[in-house]
Amino acid sequence: MEEREPHKVTPELGPASPRSDLEREARAEEICSHLLIERWLSKRVYRDLLLDDELRAAVQRRVGMVGLELVESFTSDYFALRLKRSVEGDISFDWATNTRWSRGAVALLVVLWAKLILPRRLEPETPAGGQAPSEPAPAPTIGREQLYAEFGRKFGKTAFARYLGQLKSAGFVYEDRAGNLREGPLLDLLIDGVQMSQKLRDSVLWDLLDKGLGAVTEGSDDSAEEDDDFEG
Repeated sequence: MEEREPHKVTPELGPASPRSDLEREARAEEICSHLLIERWLSKRVYRDLLLDDELRAAVQRRVGMVGLELVESFTSDYFALRLKRSVEGDISFDWATNTRWSRGAVALLVVLWAKLILPRRLEPETPAGGQAPSEPAPAPTIGREQLYAEFGRKFGKTAFARYLGQLKSAGFVYEDRAGNLREGPLLDLLIDGVQMSQKLRDSVLWDLLDKGLGAVTEGSDDSAEEDDDFEG
C-alpha cells in the first residue's frame, strides 16, 4: 500500500484573519466530507483543524449526529473517524465485526499495534527541567519476513498474507518495496491505546492471540471460506 499524495484543500485562514461563523461551518462541512470519503486526514495539511478549537468542535458536532467521533493522538500525524463509544458498546474491536474481518485479521492487527505503536507509547517522557531530543525517534518498523517468522505459524502462510493485505488496504499499515512494515494512518487511532497498553503490560498478548485465533491452525489456510468462519 503506497502513501497517497495530499490532495488540494481550501487554504486555511491565518490567525490574523479569524473565520466568521458561516466560514467556519462551511469549512467544517468540507472537512467532514473529506473525512467520510478518505477515512483519514493529515494534520500537516489540515493545520486549522488542529489549531482552531471551534472548528474542531463544529466537526465533532456534525459527525456526532451520525454516531461517529473525530479522533486524534499526539503520537499520530492524522485525524480519523471512529464509532462513538455509546454506539460501539463495550465489545472490543466491534468495528472489525462491521467490516466482516475474521478474528485472525484482528489478532494480526493486535500484533502490529504491539510492534509499531506500543514502543512509542512506552518511551519515557522528558523529565521536568530536562531537554527534549532535537529530533523525534524514527518510527518503529518490522520486516514482513520477521513478522511471519515470529507469528506466521499461528495463522498459516496463505491466511497471514491475506490478513496483512486486508490491514494494508484498510490503512492500518504501510509496506515499502523492501517488505518493511510501518504504521498506517489508522493504526494509532482506531485502537483503544489505553486499554491495549494495559493488556500488553499484563503480558496477555499470547492469551489474546489464542482467543482471537481460535480454530486457526497451521495448514488450515487452504479453505477458501476461512475468512468469515469465526464466531464469538
